[in-house]
Amino acid sequence: MTTDGGAVELALDHERHQAVIRIRREEHGNRLTRAMARQFVAHLDAIDADDDIKVAVIEGTGAHLSSGWDPREAWEQYVEAPGGAVKKHPSQRARLVALSDEWWGPNGLYRRLLHCRKVTIAKAVGDCYETGLYLTLCSDLAVAHENARFAVPRWRNVGVDGDLSLLIATVGLKRTKELMYAGTAWDAGTASRYGLVDGVSAAPDEEVGRLAEMCASIMRDGIVTEKYAVFASLAKMGVDHAFAAATVVGASLSNIHFQPGEYNFLADRRRHGTAAALERSRRDLG
Repeated sequence: MTTDGGAVELALDHERHQAVIRIRREEHGNRLTRAMARQFVAHLDAIDADDDIKVAVIEGTGAHLSSGWDPREAWEQYVEAPGGAVKKHPSQRARLVALSDEWWGPNGLYRRLLHCRKVTIAKAVGDCYETGLYLTLCSDLAVAHENARFAVPRWRNVGVDGDLSLLIATVGLKRTKELMYAGTAWDAGTASRYGLVDGVSAAPDEEVGRLAEMCASIMRDGIVTEKYAVFASLAKMGVDHAFAAATVVGASLSNIHFQPGEYNFLADRRRHGTAAALERSRRDLG
C-alpha cells in the first residue's frame, strides 16, 4: 500500500513488515521544504502507530538522498513564524519557533526520526548534504552508494547551526571539526571509516533490502525494547538537550553580520539567483 504524501511518499508492505519513506523531488535534488518535513513526520507517526511494521527505509528518488533544505525557504520560514513579520527582521522568538517546530524540536523532523520506535535504515545516495546528512545520522543504520557525499555547505556560510552532540558521538570530535571548519565533503569510503554509515555498496538497494529483511525478522517486543534502551542512552548523553541548543544557536546565527569579503549566501541569492548562489557556496567542497 502506498500513501500519497505529496513530495514525500509512504509505502507499506505489511506482509514483509516493512515501510519505505521516499523523498520525491528529484528535479530539485530532493531538497526538503517545511511542508515536506511535516509530511515526513506524519509518515513516521503512521509507522509508529502501525504494529505490523518493524522496519522503515528512508530513501530518495533519482540521483540524491537529499541536497539539503530548500534555500528559497531559508528566510521565509522565519518571516512566517509567529512574530516573524513584526519588524523588518524576524524576531528571535520567530526564528526559534521555526527551527524547533520543523527541524530540531520535539516534533521536528530530525528528533522525530531519531526517536522512531521502528528500525530505520537510510539509503545514502549522491548528495547527502545538510538534511541528507542528518537523515543519515538520525537513522539507526545507513548504507551508502559509492557516489555518496556528506557535507553541510551552509556551515561555511553562516556558521554551525545544527546539532553537534550526535555527530560528535558518531564520528568523534576531531572529525566533526573537520566538517565544521575545513569546508570538506566526505565521500562514501570516508563516511564508512568514520562510522557515519555502516557500509558502502555499488548496489545499495540490495544491501538495504538485506538489512531490512534481517531486521524485520526480529520480534516486535525485541525491537521496541532495544529502541527504548537507545533512547535512554541518548538522554544520558545529553542529545535531547543538544537539539534544543541547536535551535538556539541556529536562531542566533540567522542574525549574523557579514564583513567585507565574507561570503553571504542570502545576498548572493538575491543578486544572482538560487542556482548560482548554491554553485558558489559549494564550489570548494573537497
